[in-house]
Parts: sequence; structure tokens; C-alpha cells
Amino acid sequence: MLRIKDLVLLAVMFGSMAAGVYWPTESRRLGPFLSWMLMGMLFLAFLKVIPGEIWDTLRRRAVKLGLLILAKLVVLPVIVFLLVVKFLPAYTLGLMLLAGVSTGLSAPFFSGYIGANISLVLAMTVVTTLLLPVSLPLIVRVLVGREVHIDLIGLVLFLAALIFIPLLMSILSRRLLPRASAWLDRQAYPISLALFAGMNLGAFGLYAPFLREHQAQVVTAVLLSCALGAFLAGAGMLLFWSNPAPERSAAAGALGWINNVLVIVLGQYFNDPLTSVLAALYLVPYYALIVPLGYLSGAGSRSNL
Repeated sequence: MLRIKDLVLLAVMFGSMAAGVYWPTESRRLGPFLSWMLMGMLFLAFLKVIPGEIWDTLRRRAVKLGLLILAKLVVLPVIVFLLVVKFLPAYTLGLMLLAGVSTGLSAPFFSGYIGANISLVLAMTVVTTLLLPVSLPLIVRVLVGREVHIDLIGLVLFLAALIFIPLLMSILSRRLLPRASAWLDRQAYPISLALFAGMNLGAFGLYAPFLREHQAQVVTAVLLSCALGAFLAGAGMLLFWSNPAPERSAAAGALGWINNVLVIVLGQYFNDPLTSVLAALYLVPYYALIVPLGYLSGAGSRSNL
């Protein structure tokens, strides 16, 4: 059964998405701050985990994490491409990019929220984000035949900053400001709601005109994104089927909670608004996954963020 906190979270998430569409002029002003809001989310997640726990997870689960990383960055985008290229050519690029992008920076928050193994998800976020500048251009070139002419060094530095600035700030905060860190940790839930609302407003404010003018495509994109989210999360659950429930749901979340914001940017790079809109609408299954994965984790063990 859904908790009051679950209902509030879902209401804020979907309400802010709708607000971004109906008040685009005001909402799109938040677009330039998406990266900072993502770093805020990751900072709150790092406050809950000692960095050594991430390394310990990488060491103890090396083989299965390796399989999960390989599935996330290589196997799943190839499978998705082969499944849709002949039947849904207009959506192929967007679906493939979403399947092959890294684990999202907000995924650790949701894993902690549902009582999943947050260390596992943080490890996936760090490793897949750092490997993405190599894996994603290669996948695009091999499968789609298009070059991604981007500054790889610049992208690596940018993605590394998204991860290591929050990590460093969390370490310094715990050491120098332990009381403030403890307070922020206790207030993670309302702070995260505000950050998510801001991200939704900024993302949907940018694409409000397209969403209003192409309603049939929007419905199709929502259905496809939901199917993709179920497929990705299901793959993670199957890979960790023999593991305890918190690790099984963490694996599912690591594959289902993805960095769709980066795909929004890539859609702009390819001059493909449908890809960007599909990536933005992936937020529908992104948030909806908290319900089944929460039950997968075990209702009794769900976090009280």
C-alpha cells in the first residue's frame, strides 16, 4: 500500500511536470540550473553513504556489477535498437540513447527512498557516468552510423565534476559541519522534492510548445518510455535475481533510473526534438518505478527519508 509520502512525492513530480507545460515562460528559466540541481541530489545521497562503502561494493560485487555495467552501456542499447529500428524508426535514436545512457544522478536518492542498496546504485552511477563518454559515441557510431563530434575530454571533466564535487562536499560537510550535515540528511525528503520540482519545471518548460502541438506523438512517447522503463528495470532484476531483495531492487533501479537529462541535450545536438521530448517524458516511468521497486525492496524495509 502506498504511503502518504509516496503519494506526496508522486503528486509533486507529476504536478511540476504539468506546471512546466502550462507555464513554460516562467519554468524554462530553471533550465540552466539543471546540473546544479542534479549535483544537489547527489550530494544528499553521498551524505547517507561513506565513500569506502562504494569501494567495498565494487570489490565484493565485482563480477555482477561488471555484468550490470556491460548490460547498461552495451547490451541493452543494442537489444533495444534491434527491437525498434524496423518498426519505430522515428523513435529509434531516442530509445537507444535512453537504454545506453548512464545511471542517473538522482537514482541514489530513489534507491535510498525505497530501501534498496544505495551503495550499489551509487557505484553504478559513478562508474557508468565516467565510462559514458567512450561507450555512448561508440554505440551511436556502430548502430546508427552517426558521429558524435563532442569534446570527450570536456565531457569527461563535466561528468566527473557532477560526481566528485558533490562527493567532496559531502566529505567536507561531514567532517567540518557534522550538525549541519545531520540536519540536511534528516531533511533530505523535502529538499529533494523541491529539487525534483525545479528540474521538472525547467525540463518541461523547454518543450511545452512541442508537447502541446504534437499530442499524438506525446501519447506514443509516454507509452514507449513506460515500456522501456519496465524493460530496463526488469533486466536489472533478472541479473540480480538470486540476490537479496534490496540488491535486486537496486539493480533494477540502476538500469531504470537513468540520466535522461543528458539524452535531452543529445537530442538537441542531433537536431532531433522527438528524442529530447522522449527523454523528457521518460520522467513518467522514472517516477512511477518507485511503486513496484518499493514493493520489490520489501515494504517493511523502505526508508524514512
